[in-house]
Amino acid sequence: MLGLTFEHSIKLSGNIFFMEALQSIESLDPKKFYVLTKNQKLVATIAISFAIFVAAPILLFFYYKFAVTRPSQTANEITYEIHGGASIDEISRELADIGAINSAALFKLYLVINDLQDKIQAGVYVIPAGTSVARLATQFQHGVNDIKITFVEGWRLEEIALLATQKLKHVGYEGLVTAAAKYEGYLFPDTYFFNSDVSEVGLIEKLTKNFRAKTEDILTEAALGKVGLTEKEVVILASIVEREVSAKEDRSIVAGILIDRYKEGGRLDADATTQYVKATRYICSGLEQIVCPNEEQAKVADWWPKVLLQHDLDAKSPYNTRMSAGLPPSSISNPGLSTIVAVLNPTKSEYRYYLTDKDGVTHYAKTLDEHNSNIRKYL
Repeated sequence: MLGLTFEHSIKLSGNIFFMEALQSIESLDPKKFYVLTKNQKLVATIAISFAIFVAAPILLFFYYKFAVTRPSQTANEITYEIHGGASIDEISRELADIGAINSAALFKLYLVINDLQDKIQAGVYVIPAGTSVARLATQFQHGVNDIKITFVEGWRLEEIALLATQKLKHVGYEGLVTAAAKYEGYLFPDTYFFNSDVSEVGLIEKLTKNFRAKTEDILTEAALGKVGLTEKEVVILASIVEREVSAKEDRSIVAGILIDRYKEGGRLDADATTQYVKATRYICSGLEQIVCPNEEQAKVADWWPKVLLQHDLDAKSPYNTRMSAGLPPSSISNPGLSTIVAVLNPTKSEYRYYLTDKDGVTHYAKTLDEHNSNIRKYL
C-alpha cells in the first residue's frame, strides 16, 4: 500500500473485496444457496422471454376479446347525447362516468383498432342495460335519424330506385336512375343505414364503396386470371346467374355452362336477359321520356316476367342473349357476393343445358335431346 493515496487504497480494497465476494459466490453450493448454473440461466431467460413476447400477448388478446363483449355493469337503461364535434376522449370519459361502459380506455382502444373513431354519429341514444363496448360502438355508427333499407340480391337499378325513393325524402326516382345507370351490377345488395338527408350521389357512393369493400379480396388479378375473365365480364355473368338460378349449389354449375358458351363464341340463351328486355320494351315503346319507365310506370312494372312468348325471345336487343351472341353490354342486375364467387369458381361439368322449373329446381342435360325432354317434362 506504500505510495498509494487514501482514495486509491479504498478503491483497491473495494476491488479486492468484490473479487473475493465473486469467488465466494462461485464457490457456493448451487443446491444449498439457489445459485443458478449457466444452463439454468439460459432456461430462465428463454422462459421469461416466452412469457413476455408470446404468452402475455396471447393472454392480452383473449382478455381484450372478452372485455369488449362483456356487458356493462349497470342494470338501468341510459339516455346519452353525443354532441356534434365531440371527441372520442370526451365521449369515452362521459360514458364511463355514467356507467354505460366498463372502461373509457377500452372503448377508445376498440374504436381505434376498428377504425371507427370518425364514424360516431351525433344524436340522442337510448343505451340498454348491459350493453357491451362492441355493441355500443356499432349503435353509435347509426345516427338516431338513420333509415334502414335492405336492397335484395338480383334487383335491377329501377327496383333499388323505387325502394330508395319511398324511404328517403331527398332521393328522386328519375334522378337516381339517371345517375346510377352506369353502376348497374356494382350497387351492392345489402342492408344499409342512411342519413335521412342523403342524396342520390351519397346513396350511389355508399353502395359502390360497399361493393369494393366486399369484393376486394376476391376480385383479384389472380382470381380473374384463373377464370380467364375481366372484372366486368365476371360482374355481368354474375348478374345473369343471380337471376337464372336461386339455389347456391346450382350457381357454380350454371356459371360453368354460361362461361363455356361465352368462350366458345355462342349465345348464352339466358332467359333472364330476355326478361330484362321485356320488362321495359313495351312500356317504353314510342315514348319520349328522359327515364323510361318513369316512377309511376315503374311501380306497376313486372320487372322479371316469367311468361316469355316467341316474339319476346326474338326481340332484337344487345341485352337479349337469345338473339345476340356474347355478353350484354352491361349487367342486368346487382349480384350478391356468393354469386360473384360462383362465377370466379365455376364447376366444370358435362352439362351443356339447364332449365329451372316453376318450383325453382334446376334440371341439367348433356344433349339437346335431353334438354328438350326436360322442357316438355318440367315446363
